Amino acid sequence: MSDPLRYASGRDGLSRPLPELEPAFAERAARLLAGTVGSLHDHPVRFPEPLTAENWDRHMAAGVDVLAVEELQASGLGTVVANCFSQPDLGFVRGWAASMREQIAAASGLHLVRTAVDLGGAGTGILLGLEDLGPIATLDDLDLLFADGVRVAGVAYNTGSLLGCGLAQDDTGLTAFGRAAIARMNELGMVLDVSHAGDRTSLEAIAASERPAVISHAGAQGVWKSSRMIPDSVIVAAAQSGGMIGIEAAPGSTRVDLARADHTLDDVVRHIEYCVDLVGVDHVGLGADTFYGDHVGLYRALGSKGAALPDGAVAFEGDLVAGAENPTEFAPQVCHALLLAGWADADVAKILGGNLDRVLRAALPVSA
Repeated sequence: MSDPLRYASGRDGLSRPLPELEPAFAERAARLLAGTVGSLHDHPVRFPEPLTAENWDRHMAAGVDVLAVEELQASGLGTVVANCFSQPDLGFVRGWAASMREQIAAASGLHLVRTAVDLGGAGTGILLGLEDLGPIATLDDLDLLFADGVRVAGVAYNTGSLLGCGLAQDDTGLTAFGRAAIARMNELGMVLDVSHAGDRTSLEAIAASERPAVISHAGAQGVWKSSRMIPDSVIVAAAQSGGMIGIEAAPGSTRVDLARADHTLDDVVRHIEYCVDLVGVDHVGLGADTFYGDHVGLYRALGSKGAALPDGAVAFEGDLVAGAENPTEFAPQVCHALLLAGWADADVAKILGGNLDRVLRAALPVSA
């Protein structure tokens, strides 16, 4: 019999020091971080230790993520969408959701968000999210996931779904089943996400939705011309729907310079600035796509090269994005960076969580 897996804890520290602020700036930062702070897409879970391919396979075979309870309790996050890895099996996803509900219910200071009424309470509200709806084959499957607590879901992952095409495909657009599924999502109060969908599928999905649509974790192709980043047309469409884009910080993703091999918090902030210039400050927020674990180590365990590269770009080299290693760290680092860049408090508050709160309240069911 294999030894039980061990899971690393305590990975909520700073991967770079916060900038030293003058007293007036420090007071502003403290006030903003005590307000509405949230993430539209994260994986607030722990990784097995050591993080090897064998241990990751064992972890996935169990079908249960280990929620980073202590880290979340101390995180200062008011709202976070906790996501399941893309999985084709409905039973796996439903089992994952059941385990997450149990872990949330057993932890003080955490609560499951099912309706708009559940937002803004004490502690950290956790929504369950899916990278994509690849596991569903019928609208009844969608109803089951909603009953399981899933409140945010992608229309397709990179290789597509029955709803539409992923960004790695020749994109033929949203399917008839995709239109029916989005209509049902609107009726239920499940947030539509197009982060990994193809451009045509994304535009057609957003147009089909009567509720705000989101790009939960990505950046702008106008800054970094990777196929994983989002073109202006899709960012604008999501904003016009009343939705938003959550800027991500997965290592190697939201970069800016083809000749640099690193990925910095300043790069991530550049994507925030670009999207704000494009669609306004009311439609941009945080969707870090981080873990309480070694993200680049996960790439290695999976045998992955990481984020897609634009033509002519040097490969990412590094073990993390300093300032964005975990869900706890990201918001304070972005807050400090924006204040030092001269942003007004009201605009920083929108980026940190105000926009996320507004979109969720517009998209989620009002009550159970």
